[in-house]
Amino acid sequence: EVSFDTYLSSRILIGSYLGISLPVSRTLMLSRVKAVTRQDILSISKVPSLFPQENVSGLMTPLVITVELLSEEVEGEVVPPSSPIDPQSPVFLPSLDFIKEMLGIPEEGVRIGKVVEGYREIEVDVKLSKEALKHHVLVVGTTGAGKTNLLKVIMKNSDIPLIVFDIQGDYIKPAVEMGGSIVVPVTRDYEMGITDFVDVFLKRSNLSGYKISKVEGDRLILSNGKSSFNLYLVGFRLPENYKLLPDVSPYFSPQGGEFFKIVSEKCVGKNDVIDDWEDNCRNSMEEMRIHKETQNNIIRSVYLLSQSGIIDVSFGKGYYQEPNYEEIMKSKAVVDLRWALERGVDSATIASFLIINKIFKIIDDRYKKEGKETEYLMIFDEAHEYFPQGKREENKEPLERLINKIMRLGRVRGIGTILATHRPTDLNDLILTLTNTKVAMRADEDALKRIGMEKYSKVLSVSPPGFGIISSYTIKVNNLTFRTEKY
Repeated sequence: EVSFDTYLSSRILIGSYLGISLPVSRTLMLSRVKAVTRQDILSISKVPSLFPQENVSGLMTPLVITVELLSEEVEGEVVPPSSPIDPQSPVFLPSLDFIKEMLGIPEEGVRIGKVVEGYREIEVDVKLSKEALKHHVLVVGTTGAGKTNLLKVIMKNSDIPLIVFDIQGDYIKPAVEMGGSIVVPVTRDYEMGITDFVDVFLKRSNLSGYKISKVEGDRLILSNGKSSFNLYLVGFRLPENYKLLPDVSPYFSPQGGEFFKIVSEKCVGKNDVIDDWEDNCRNSMEEMRIHKETQNNIIRSVYLLSQSGIIDVSFGKGYYQEPNYEEIMKSKAVVDLRWALERGVDSATIASFLIINKIFKIIDDRYKKEGKETEYLMIFDEAHEYFPQGKREENKEPLERLINKIMRLGRVRGIGTILATHRPTDLNDLILTLTNTKVAMRADEDALKRIGMEKYSKVLSVSPPGFGIISSYTIKVNNLTFRTEKY
């Protein structure tokens, strides 16, 4: 029970934190209010009142509070609660420092928001530790729940270099404001002069006042006189990528893909383009006596790759090249997939696959040669778009396998991934298993059930934007309610 005076002065709400001191075990506990009940003598005795209440002191009844136990401090260590509650154990209003300690929120990490007590934010920061990021994060929430804002906050507050794969253009301005890098895979729909394309990019991205101030190799530095950012216009050349293309294309048969690599080794020169592959390589296929059906499979697959419009893209005087990925990996970067997605899902899938593959190879080589980690974050908004849903989207399977591989092998190499989606049902079971930190925002019960957080569906189904519950092994409590800071 809590006295009426304490109730008025402290405003104890559902969701408020309370401390409990156990005199027998001499330990402290943190609890969270689940229910608050006030009853006068008439309601307790279930006697109906026949007359209006004349003595207002009858309203001054104590509170009966039901709490859930969150954590316990035993010998200086915060552990799950296990001690029995002694009768007459003192209950107290905890300090912010006590709440922070007993919740087990990491001291260091990427700040994402504040702890929520009832409906109020309190001055306790919620952080994702580097350990949590390396063990991967899944953010689930419906449209408007605040996923994009949360990812922007992570971009801003992270001191780890990162890359965001952006299919809608939501992260272009944040990257510009942070002085980061924009990577644009250009398609054949935009075969024009570089300055002409930059003008189109700036207009479409609502970036007024910027212009090219400097060119350093494949890096364009754009400035508005006050701030600047890097722009990389990217093209994928056949001579540098023919060994990878069968891995990203679903059209090659297993045998056709292997022969494509072998034949290309013989007949593809450093200046050749994919449109000329059949003319340049047909004789080599004949000389190798490749079966006719396999030849036809290779030719069809090459044609479809050409039609993706993402291979060998010209800007007039030459062809777009791939950037220095190691340079990009030093900053906060965004891959702008809007242009590739206009051409089709295949184009966006190929571009994503090749960029992810090149970055992973750099980090993997460092790990194998030097035995050291490379701290790096890969962020996928609308993550369900990178995974196949049924046979009609089998072209996404190579990208799915690559993301699975990075999540399996990335931790020891220093790579963390963050995936955000409103459709976790479209993600495979391995992804759900490998994401050790899950953030649930406003979502329907089916989505929450998929990530094992359906018991919060009543709360989250009506929660405001930015409100979320985080479940992570890096935090001492089973779930932590928070609100993201505004970007």
